[in-house]
Amino acid sequence: MKNTTMFPREEHADVLFQKILNDPWACEKLQETFCNSLALNDDTANSPSASTFANILFDAYHNRDLSAFLMVICQNTLFDLLRNSYLIPYRFNADGKQNPIIMTDTEGNLLSEYKKTVHEKEYHHFQNVCKEIGSTQNMFLAQAYRYSHAYASDSMDIKQKNLESCTGVLLIRELPDTIKQKETEAEAYSAVWDLMVKLEKELPMAFVFYGQDTLLEHNEHFDELGIFLPNSVFLNNLKRHITKAEAILYEEEH
Repeated sequence: MKNTTMFPREEHADVLFQKILNDPWACEKLQETFCNSLALNDDTANSPSASTFANILFDAYHNRDLSAFLMVICQNTLFDLLRNSYLIPYRFNADGKQNPIIMTDTEGNLLSEYKKTVHEKEYHHFQNVCKEIGSTQNMFLAQAYRYSHAYASDSMDIKQKNLESCTGVLLIRELPDTIKQKETEAEAYSAVWDLMVKLEKELPMAFVFYGQDTLLEHNEHFDELGIFLPNSVFLNNLKRHITKAEAILYEEEH
């Protein structure tokens, strides 16, 4: 057996974990997601074979790999559980897969490659809200999905599992470059944790995205934070939800 973890261990995560432990709401969200994942994983058709299960279990024990163990019992790594509890952001374009998919330009116009795939009603509603707000700066019509990681049913290969896909509005905010400050990804999550939790408490079930050093402007790199408002949750009163999100993102009173 190799003495390695399935995923690189996040460094300096203690500050992030302590923030979660200090918030009873966050602890309840984490427990709820874990229990729901256990219930959803109670499906023998998608479970690994007995020999694969035993191999995974023993390998996780040998390597002290909590995420490997969690994947076999609830199809989530530790950080998947945190993301799907809305306690840390999803990564922009994680595992090399485009997420979210931005479908409009900076003027709010639908990009040509999505004209046949976007529902006309959703696009017109987005346009109308843009006109009411009076600006499309850093606001896009987009598609996004929540995900976890799981083992393939017949092997120890890992796959990204799509949990929910939807269309909605994406707001993007530029943040200072944490790479220059030599911060790890877990430390960066900790730095934006208060902002993210405020967003989630005000706008439950919004997806928050984060990219460390992913935004390039004028030959400079920045971190970026995105909040995605799924139409399935926020389509009614969309202008009010966008205004509330922007007020939190930019810490302004609207």
